[in-house]
Amino acid sequence: MKQVDISKFKQDSSFYGSLNLVLTVKSFDLQAIRKRYIKSRGDKTGKTGSVERRPVSLGGIVSMSIDSGKIRDEKVLAKLKEPRGLALSKNHVGISSENEAYVIAENGEVRLINDPWFSYIHTLDFSKDGSKILISSSGFDVIMEFDVATLEKTYEWWAWENGFNQGYSAALAKNVTISRDESNRGKDGFHIVSNPEQDALPTAMRAAFINSVVYDTKNDGKFLATFFHEGKVMEIDRATGLATSVVVGLKNPHGGDRFDDSYTGTSTGTGFVAVIGKDEITHYDFSNLEGKPNFLEGMEWLQNSKNIDGNIITIDSNRNQFVIFNPELELIDAIAYNDNWAVQDMIMGSLTAQQEKQIIVLDNPTN
Repeated sequence: MKQVDISKFKQDSSFYGSLNLVLTVKSFDLQAIRKRYIKSRGDKTGKTGSVERRPVSLGGIVSMSIDSGKIRDEKVLAKLKEPRGLALSKNHVGISSENEAYVIAENGEVRLINDPWFSYIHTLDFSKDGSKILISSSGFDVIMEFDVATLEKTYEWWAWENGFNQGYSAALAKNVTISRDESNRGKDGFHIVSNPEQDALPTAMRAAFINSVVYDTKNDGKFLATFFHEGKVMEIDRATGLATSVVVGLKNPHGGDRFDDSYTGTSTGTGFVAVIGKDEITHYDFSNLEGKPNFLEGMEWLQNSKNIDGNIITIDSNRNQFVIFNPELELIDAIAYNDNWAVQDMIMGSLTAQQEKQIIVLDNPTN
């Protein structure tokens, strides 16, 4: 395994050109999230995260461009309940807000995708042809796919029913088997989830906590998903349901994806981006970068990474900056953003005027 300190890369603000970004900010109160995160680090169960379901935060959708190392044209388009997932296809943009997903066409037509088992939706991804949308319902460890034209569900994959079913019960102070099979109700060591509107699971009780899922662009019929508690990027076979590890050794990962012919995964808690090639494993280490507050010394929080045109762009939440680096050229740039934004996800590209207008209409700060 090769360890690369990206703080040694040459600083450059021209190698990536101009970028148009749309962001989900899951909360405009990053300090409150940091307090919860620091508290959770003292948990002895081995699972990072809250043991009680917390109230939903208010976040928003932001558009901006990055040019020559500076943020320009920054706009808060709407405030929504914990928006996390974003996806962009040729004809649609997808946005999630806690337990709902919106699909907005180029002409501004808005349609809502809903399901009783949607909870803490983390990511959205469109298929290559834009005909399907993949959704990670992290609150219940389930992946769902919908037809964009009809909004009919075309596929679902449950972690609980594919070998990942152990969650931590704070009430019992031990691991329990999570199940939605009523025949297991009353059995020792089982926690039954039968009514998704009432049986919410806090972070530590989720078995896999699937933080992201995307279509595997190199393997039709497979998905790439990050399992927060497992510390892995898993490749899921659509036909068999089999989940195979492709990136391991991560802590609280996000953003499993492809980079050229390699797999990638963002190790959120230990501060590196892993690139797994055929013959080499490389960890691009962020821990020596400047700009982190003193009270976060020794802690890393890389929220997510995206691959674009041979570069990797990472949301560095402890330094409140986007870090763009080119592994081959060994170039880097860091662009600071608002220091109280908990930036969750990003897409590269521009929205139509009609899409922006409809996102503004979605604004629901009082809901």
